[in-house]
Amino acid sequence: MKKRIKRLKKRRITFRVSKRKKSKSFKIFLKSNSKITILIILSLMLFFEGKFKNISSIKVGLCVMCKEENLYIKEFIEHYKNLGYNHIFIYDNNNVDGEKIEDVFQKEIDEEFISIINYRGIGKRPQIKAYANCYKKNNKNYNWLSFFDTDEFLEIKPKGIKIQRFLSNERYKYCQNIKFNWLIYSDNDKLYYENKPVQKRFKTALYEHISNKHIKSTVRGNLTTNYWKVAINPHTALTNYNCCSSSGKQISASSPYNIPYDYKYGKLKHYSTKSIEEYIKKIRKGNPNNDSRVIKKMIHKFYLINKKTKEKSDIFKKEFKIF
Repeated sequence: MKKRIKRLKKRRITFRVSKRKKSKSFKIFLKSNSKITILIILSLMLFFEGKFKNISSIKVGLCVMCKEENLYIKEFIEHYKNLGYNHIFIYDNNNVDGEKIEDVFQKEIDEEFISIINYRGIGKRPQIKAYANCYKKNNKNYNWLSFFDTDEFLEIKPKGIKIQRFLSNERYKYCQNIKFNWLIYSDNDKLYYENKPVQKRFKTALYEHISNKHIKSTVRGNLTTNYWKVAINPHTALTNYNCCSSSGKQISASSPYNIPYDYKYGKLKHYSTKSIEEYIKKIRKGNPNNDSRVIKKMIHKFYLINKKTKEKSDIFKKEFKIF
């Protein structure tokens, strides 16, 4: 036993001596190569400082049109705030005497994270006009501007990355508009509204759905006015420019579609119907004159995404009485 204790003590002493020798030799190396060491450290500091400075200076804005969206707008704003967006421009297209967005976001307005632009009562193609207005007024102050709806949630990779770092990637170096494909979500056979986040209520993604060909745009700022015209549609607004998908692949500039769907680094999760109760409100919102042709067309769109059941059909019949 005594011999074993002696051996252990000897090992400890040897370890301490060798550790001191290593420490001493490392100090001698630093001292003899002090100029090289300082240059390396300074170079690394300048490199990383430049990287972080460039990314932190990137400003990204979001333009969105709202009409009767107070139930959903908070989740939408929080989602894009967490992604790192610097500012959100909300174009208020509610009825003149309709709900007020300010009732939901007074704190964010005071913090100057949100601006609300009065677009109440504007009838013909208000969304396209709003997008053109938003770009014209803000493109000089923002490196990028996104144009999404309140039922569209951008998801980018790798998970947890901020939008500034994502957009500064080399794959978008020569891109003036990034077009993100939709990823449609079904109603999960839910019939009624629940006071829960949309992204938690509806979890069934339809990866093969034909509507996923639709895109929405994130446009580089500071383009000349020749690049911006009144949008062809809300999906793509520019002509004569370099356009790419989420993977950086060059695609058509004028088309509101992108096939095959590109979800490599980003996708736009699209909750277009939600529950049947919420979808009926959407039909009413966009069809105040109760045009039966429009109603039938909207119901047809609903069933292109969601499973048809007797219960859902009965709800539509009871609500519209046109069948």
